[in-house]
Amino acid sequence: MYKSFTAEDYKKHFDLPKDYEVSGFISFGTFKKSPYDQIKEVLNGMNIDVSYRRTITNDFFEPILEFTIDTKTYWFAVAYGGAILSEWLHQACLYGSKINIVVGSCGGLFKEADTPEIIIPTYAYADESSTRMYEPEANGKHKSSEDLDQKLIDKLSQKHKVWHGPTVTCQAMMAETFEDVMQWSSEGYYGVEMEAATVFSVSNHFNRKSAALLVIGDNLVAEKTLLDVNYETNGDIRRAVRADMLQAAIEVLIDK
Repeated sequence: MYKSFTAEDYKKHFDLPKDYEVSGFISFGTFKKSPYDQIKEVLNGMNIDVSYRRTITNDFFEPILEFTIDTKTYWFAVAYGGAILSEWLHQACLYGSKINIVVGSCGGLFKEADTPEIIIPTYAYADESSTRMYEPEANGKHKSSEDLDQKLIDKLSQKHKVWHGPTVTCQAMMAETFEDVMQWSSEGYYGVEMEAATVFSVSNHFNRKSAALLVIGDNLVAEKTLLDVNYETNGDIRRAVRADMLQAAIEVLIDK
């Protein structure tokens, strides 16, 4: 039912201007609010003319930060997992979003990689409802956009170690077992995260480009988790990497 509603239907429902458009969407996979401050820091530190406005007033969009560059409007939002993220992505794509990028962290699944290196997934495997509904023909294997991946690799590999390979999307972190981790690792997955497959599947459904930028937060195959002391002590390092990933995502969105 809701999948058949048009952009015009939703604009009327949400009291949006008829000519409202979104040019790109960056989401950040976490439950924390700090990324809203960080993306403003990154944007304001770039050599671009950026402004912030509030066009969308419905409570459904309350977490969406709108920013404008060269008359084009972009979205940024924090989302933890896929449910609300899939709905925002659906809306963004209806309103014209051409590129959707998720930035976040992941648990490492192979010993060669370590924190705070970066993984850019070639695809994300998932058996989540949002991915099955938007891209059932993918059989759980939801691909990113190769050309977009390469642009991001070119930007980030000048400063960081970047791995390019598959990840697995699991939105039930506390249900993960070490046996799950070792199974995923044996199947060749580079990391486990919570949002990439949702971003890829919704984007692919609308024939939009998508990518994920993930900093390795913990090495799960070595049984190093976010409960370890080193995870907290390395927080500033990961934050600096996330700033670089956000800037790369913005540059790709605005084709700079």
